[in-house]
Amino acid sequence: MVLFRNIMVTVVIIAGIGMVFGYIVSSPKASGLGAIGGTAQKFKVRKSRDLFLDKLILWSALIFGICAFVLSIVDPSIWTM
Repeated sequence: MVLFRNIMVTVVIIAGIGMVFGYIVSSPKASGLGAIGGTAQKFKVRKSRDLFLDKLILWSALIFGICAFVLSIVDPSIWTM
């Protein structure tokens, strides 16, 4: 049981790092204050890197949520350490 808990905690940590990394490295999708001055681009072509990072964020979030849920059901004492 301890081995399973350690593996799940490791997977949750790696998935969390994947989400943060994917969010930090991805390019901004909105024009921000550029919309006020009229310098915003209305239609941008998405790069393959951005598509990969979107998938990385999505899968990391799913894995994080599922593993955290399973971990809380199997070993609820993990949250009270």
